[in-house]
Amino acid sequence: MINKKILGLAGLASLGLATTAPLAVVHADDTSKVSLQSNAQVSFIKDETTKPVLNPLNPVNADGGQNSVTPIDNVTKDKPQAGTSGLLTIDFASSFNFGTNIIISSAKQTYYASAQSYSNKGTMTTGPNFAQVTDNRSGDKHTGWKLQVKQDGDFTAVTDSSSKLTGATISISNGKAVNGNGSDKVINTVDTNSITIGRENTTVMSADDGEGIGTWIYSMGNQNTADKSVSLTVPASSKIKEDTYKTTLTWTLSDTAVE
Repeated sequence: MINKKILGLAGLASLGLATTAPLAVVHADDTSKVSLQSNAQVSFIKDETTKPVLNPLNPVNADGGQNSVTPIDNVTKDKPQAGTSGLLTIDFASSFNFGTNIIISSAKQTYYASAQSYSNKGTMTTGPNFAQVTDNRSGDKHTGWKLQVKQDGDFTAVTDSSSKLTGATISISNGKAVNGNGSDKVINTVDTNSITIGRENTTVMSADDGEGIGTWIYSMGNQNTADKSVSLTVPASSKIKEDTYKTTLTWTLSDTAVE
């Protein structure tokens, strides 16, 4: 009897185990790291293209982009001479139109160049006469530069080349250097009082070694003084004829390190 009870209990125990769910096997999380490399690259080439001409009053837009304009030549009323190409460039220089005036030979006379005309965002407007330069040389080549101008000869009559405005001089007042890059950097202060353009080169704007990077504008006045900042003085001794008198100006941008 004892044996039968034991066997009965054993059988019940076996039945209990048989109806229990099997134990699941749990694996630990995989915490190992793997890595893979890819490539990144950027290349640069020299910018030897002609540069856009900027608004002398507002050369940089609110978003930091350059505010370009399309100027006209105030004398020919056509497209101006294209800017130079390369790494150190003259992008634009105004032509001076002193208008049509009544002949007065009894006294010295002063005439003023009209403001610079240009199209800005499709609208024709005017601003100060100006010259623009760009220095796009590589980092260790920014050795400084200077912008100079000279008058190539006397104002000479178009129909009678023997008639000249001998001694007539062009002067610039209210000149200043304007940063066209959207930064607060400055370059050498130019003479804002008066610069006389003679037969020899006269410096109007310059940058020291390590300065003058990017685009800079030599602005002759502001919106209020645009039509009173470039003047032509004709001495009383000039024998003026009823004609149009012309001359040319040469603007020169040079690397100061090679002089």
